[in-house]
Order: sequence, then C-alpha cells, then structure tokens
Amino acid sequence: MDTPNPPRPEVPPLPVPSGASSNQQINKIIDSVKDMKNPASLKVLGFQGAAIAVIGVIMALCYLLPLNALSESTSSSLGYFDFSSQLHSFESFILLVGVALGGGLHVAGSGMDGGEYGEISMSLSIVSITTMLAIAAVNYFIVRRLSHGKREKTWKRAALVSGLNALALALVFLLITLFGKIDVLSGGSMSLTIAPRASGVFFTILLLVFCTQFFALTPRRMNGSSPWAIGLRESITVLVLVVVLFAAIGLLLGIIGMDEDIPASVALILLPVLGTLGLYLGALGFFGSLAPNVSGAASFATGDLDDFVPNSVLRITEMNDGRAAWIFVATAVVIIFSALFLGVRRTRTAASFNSSRVWQLPLISLALWMVLSWLSNYSVKGEVTVESIRAMRGSLSFGITWYSVIFLALGAALISVLAEVLPLQVYRFAPGLLSVIGGRQATTRWISGTDATADPQPETTQPAAPSTDDTIVMQAPAAPSASSGEPTTVAPAATPPVEPAPLLAPASAASKKRAKALGFSLLGAAVIVGLGFGAVAYLNSQRKPEAEVKKYLTLLEEGQVTEASKFVNPGVDNNARALLTDEALANDSQRLVVENVQLQSKDDNFAIVSASYSINGERHNHTFSVDRGEKEYGLLDTWVLNDPLIVPVQLTSDTSPTLMVGKTSVELSPEVSFFGEPSSFSGNFYAYPGIYQVSAPKTDYLSSEVQELRVNGTSDEMPSASIETATTQALNDLVLKEVQNFSSACVKVSTNLNEACPTELQSTDLASFSVKSHADSVELDGLTSFKSSKATFKYKHTGSDSDTQETSQYLSGSIMWEGDKPTVQVTDSSWW
Repeated sequence: MDTPNPPRPEVPPLPVPSGASSNQQINKIIDSVKDMKNPASLKVLGFQGAAIAVIGVIMALCYLLPLNALSESTSSSLGYFDFSSQLHSFESFILLVGVALGGGLHVAGSGMDGGEYGEISMSLSIVSITTMLAIAAVNYFIVRRLSHGKREKTWKRAALVSGLNALALALVFLLITLFGKIDVLSGGSMSLTIAPRASGVFFTILLLVFCTQFFALTPRRMNGSSPWAIGLRESITVLVLVVVLFAAIGLLLGIIGMDEDIPASVALILLPVLGTLGLYLGALGFFGSLAPNVSGAASFATGDLDDFVPNSVLRITEMNDGRAAWIFVATAVVIIFSALFLGVRRTRTAASFNSSRVWQLPLISLALWMVLSWLSNYSVKGEVTVESIRAMRGSLSFGITWYSVIFLALGAALISVLAEVLPLQVYRFAPGLLSVIGGRQATTRWISGTDATADPQPETTQPAAPSTDDTIVMQAPAAPSASSGEPTTVAPAATPPVEPAPLLAPASAASKKRAKALGFSLLGAAVIVGLGFGAVAYLNSQRKPEAEVKKYLTLLEEGQVTEASKFVNPGVDNNARALLTDEALANDSQRLVVENVQLQSKDDNFAIVSASYSINGERHNHTFSVDRGEKEYGLLDTWVLNDPLIVPVQLTSDTSPTLMVGKTSVELSPEVSFFGEPSSFSGNFYAYPGIYQVSAPKTDYLSSEVQELRVNGTSDEMPSASIETATTQALNDLVLKEVQNFSSACVKVSTNLNEACPTELQSTDLASFSVKSHADSVELDGLTSFKSSKATFKYKHTGSDSDTQETSQYLSGSIMWEGDKPTVQVTDSSWW
C-alpha cells in the first residue's frame, strides 16, 4: 500500500517590487491574447462564431420569407418608396441578419417634395429575445463541451478569456453587418438609407458571449453555495420555464388564429418574436399588462397604426375566446412545476421552512424582469425636419408596463415559498411524480439531505429498500469504516454545520386514500371552475364591443327593427318613427348587408368600432361608439351602443298628404301657400340604411311614378324623395262630363242665372235657349283648375222679331280634392 506524501511546509510569498503588479496584469492580458492563437482557443472561437452566424441566418430567413410572400400578394411599397426590388439582394439579407442580431434598424433620408426640402431620421427597435436566448444557450453549451467541463482557476482569468472572445466576435459581426446598408430611391428626388443598428449588434454579441462564457468557465466555488448564485440560477430557471411554456401557447394560438388568406410562410415570423411573445404572455399570466406609449408627433400617426399597435392597455381579463383560460392554466403549471423543480435542488434540512433562502429568488427575478421588459419593448423614435417647419420629434413604443415586473416578482416569491413546502407534500403522496418533475438524481439527493451545490461523491451505501409498512425510505449515509485501511482527510468546513434532515416516511395507506379523495374532489372542483371560467370567457367573447355592433347590424340586415331598438333606442319623436318599424324595413327593397366589423380602439369603459356594409353592392362605412355597461350577474360583460344607425330623410308630394313607403303608409303635413291654401305636402322622418320604394296611393283619377329613397348613412346630404302626381284620363272624362252637365244647366230656367253661365243666358226675358254644341275637350291646369273647349249656346229674347242668336264661350273652373275624391266646379265662362 502506497504511503501518502507528507504535506509541504508553507513558504511565505516573496515581496513584490513596486510597479510589478501592473506589469503582471498587462503580461497576463498579453499572454491571454497569445493563447487565443492556439488550436484549442481557435476551435472554441470558431464554433462560437459559426453558431452565432447560423442563428442569425435562420432568424433572417424567418424575416425574409414572409416578406417575399407578402410582396407577391400585396404591394411591397411604403409611400413613395418601392422595396420590391431590394428584397432579393445580398445587402438586404445581411441587413436582416443585422436586425436579428442587433435588434433594430436605422433609417435616414432626405429629398425634395412639393417644393419643400426635408430630412428624416428614425430608429426602430425590434429586439429578438428568441435570438438572444438561443445565442446564450448555444454558446454556454459549446464552451462547456469544448472545455471538457474544466473551469478556470480564478474568476479574473475566466473574465479575461470570456471578454477577449466576446470582443473578437462582436467586432467580426459588426464588420459583417456594415455590408447590410441599402439605399432606396423614390420616383422623385427623395432617398432613404436603411441599415442595422451597428451598436446593437456589437453590444448584443459582446454581452451575451461574455456572460455565458464567464458562467461556463467560472470556478465552481464562485457559483456554488453562495445565496446570490443559487438565487440567480433559480431566477434563470423560472424565467426559462415562463418563456418556454408561454411561448409555446402563443405559437399555438398564433397558428390557430392566423387568417386563411395569409400565406403559410408568414407563420415563420413567429419564430424571431417567440421569446418576446412568451415574455408578454407571461406578464399577462401573472396579472401584469401590456400598453403603448406615444409621445410627440407620433400621436398624429397612431390612427394609421391601429391594425398593428393596440392603443389601449391590454390585460388578461380582456382576452376572450378562451385565451385567458389558457394563460391561467399555464401560470398555475409554471408555479407548481417551478416550485417542485427548484425545491428538490435546495438542501433538505431539519427545518420544514427555511426563510433565509426564500428572498433571493424574487429579488433577483425583479432585476431580471426589469431588464427583459426593457429589451422586449418594441419602439420607434424619429425626427422629421422640413425647411418651412420646425423639427418634429416623436416616439411610439409597446411592451410590458412598469408595474407588471412587480407582479412577476410576487409570482417568483410565491414559487420560492412553495419550493420550501411543496416537495415534501408531493413526496409523501406521490414520490414518483416528484422524481419525474425534479429529476431522479436531484430528488435522490434531496431525500438524503445532501447539499445540492456540493460535488457528487461516490455513494458509500445504497438506500435501504422500503419496508413492508413504508415507514422508512432512506437510511442515513454510513460513515467510513476505520478498519478499511483507507486514509481519510478532513477538509475545512465551508459553511456552518447544519442539523441533519430527518428521515422521510411516505404517508400511510389511509392518508393516501384520504389524499386521493381530496385530490379528486379538488380536481373535480377545478374542472367545474375551469368550465365555468371557460363558459364565462366564451360568453364574454360573444359580448365584445365589435360583437355587439355586429349583432345590431345583423338584426337590421334581417329586418328585425324591434329587437335592434333594444340595443340602442332611436331616441326620436314618435311621429318621426313611421319608418323605424319591422313592417317598414321588411318592405325595404335593398337592405344593408354586413361585410366587416372591427374594433378600432378600446379602453376600460369605452370602445370605438368601425363597420362596413353594402347596399345594392355599394360599400359604406360607419363608426360606432360603445360604452361598457354593468356586468350581468357580476361576470358577463355588457356593451351599450351610444348612437343608432338611423338617418334623417324627407318626403314630399305635390298633391297627396299620404305616401306609401313600400306598404307602409306615412302622413305628410300641408305646406300653406301665400294665399293660405295648401300647395304641397312634406314630412321629416328617420330611416335605417337601405333603398326604399316611395309612391302615392293609387286612385282612378291620379297616378305617380315610384321614386327611390336611397338611405346609405354616409352622405352629407339628407336623403329625400319627391312624388310628382299626374292625372289620368278618368279625371279628364269626369271634368268634361261636369262641364257638359253645367252647360245643360245653363239653358234651364232658374239654373241659367248661375254667375258662371254665359252672360247672355243669365236673363229671365228669354223666349228660348238651348245648347247647340257641347265642349268636346278640357285642358287641366295642374290638379286644381281646368278650361274647356268652346261650347255654343242658342237663345232668343221674348218679343224680339230677330232671329235666334248664338254665343260660344269657354268654361273654366276648379277641382277640389277630398282625399282621393275630386269635386269639379265651373266658376267662369268667357269668349277668350
């Protein structure tokens, strides 16, 4: 048996001459730079650079392919500038690589338009959290794999090596992205220069490579049992779980909700934004919120960006179609899984709850989430300068609100507390489940009470098999035997002695039975509550502002005016509601057809909804304002339309006080002429959009042409319809007959004295009088007067020896109407 070497005596260090310390540091840096030339260092550096390049190319393709697909289906232009010719160039691809690696674009342009010279400068930040996480994970794996698990002796050495590699890679990719600059010209005298943000590329790669390589090479004692190191590892673990799980849900929801008209390749754009999507949904899951921030001149452009940037705060309670339920379930899974996963990696001690290791996780998580919420913030800042106008600055951003990180930190605190108590409860009733979630090795170490941060040692004893009554699962590790002959060394204690953890015993059969009953009861209650929340979410999804507007328009489309009035009362006088009835709209020859209803903006209590509908193929748009109402049963949302979709209309008629709109009769008011007599009739009403047929009642004596009343709801002019009435031959015959009857009456005793009869006949001294020839036609002057052709009368005075005399005169008179019944009266006779 070999004899161990005796320990060497400690030799005091030699004194360091003045100025030698700084020279040693410089020499170490120089030596480290020289070490980068050796094959092992070049191999690590090459793999790191290749991995970053591959990730950048993949992310660039995820941008490029959707852009190509959209350019084929739509016009790939922006204002005066056409980008379609630039998409397939090498420079544009390098530009997209730079965007993926650095997180943004810089746009600068100038030119002349309309006689005005102007300049524009704009910076767009679109950091890809997916790219950052991928670079960090792959770089850590490469360094650990190629270093064969070895670590540097000191943290200074690890920082120096990591910093040199990070600086070299950052400079290389900075030079590559400089080739991504493209120039775009308009048809006039304007130009734009688009380039990736070089500073973003440089610092992103520099910090990611340095941090991940530093953690991979740092001595184990630097990242071992320190509370801060443990808290950092736990915080990163929780962060990764949140991002991964919520990103998967976001990817699924994004694919399911994608419009069928959008090319399938557009789904690739979800990959670069997957990490950001996971952060956003994670913030919502922990009851945070997302919100825009607009300032300066950008507020004037938000109206054109409603389809891309929400203009109100978004919370989980406002997510419908079951999305909120998905997020709630994911949040519960993250909390429980993280608590079990982290709990078995904490050393089990005699104390059932160790408060000294609870606070690190939420505190560090708060700092990490603050950084990530800033990085995931999409923003654009710019300045426009025109010669005749002062410079206009503005910014527009969207991301996680500042107070959301507090809710996320509180969620981490809940996870940290549960990590102290939950693993023990799960182990007692389902030890197999704890091993699956926490990992077999970590669970075994937690059961034995071994320090989770200590290096694994060969086991001297194996866990004892459980007894038949399941009272003991693990025996304490046996001490080394003194008779084994093996030398032993005692290492100095790094931490104060901790009271050994007691042996674990699973629950008894009766306890497990009660736990199963309780578990199934809780599961059933959870299912019922989940179904209830799902039902409420589904019902609320049907009660969105745009859904309420669509229901209202659908009722109008179907002619159900009474039901539509329950959504919003027309609020007009009853006399003006003659056309706001089911009967009136049922007679509508062309009702509106709903085409599209879309939410334009919404806050907690108010929403703007834009709707488009067509009438006889002609498309019209209308904007509705909607207020939030009181919740029904305290759960269901209600929205109340402020204004009905009614339009004021005017109907006029020259003769008839009654008009027919379809089969609905409406009464008009007389308009009195200068002489105090009714000259025409008119009425003001309200109608829903559509095309109505307006006519006067049909009679034997009057006729009119049917007029169209076109009500579209978007015209500035009041829709109107005017009925011009024409006479029929029956009225002419009636008037002619009355004229002839009057002529006959003028040659009869007593009636010949009528003032309207010819003067020659108005005498009591006539021996004879008769009608030689009646009028054979009449000419109507409108609907109220007439004049006949000449009627010839013969007469002879009493005692006169002269021959019989003749007189020919026109007869004229008036026509009076009572309803649709005319009354003819001859009022005059004359020879001219």
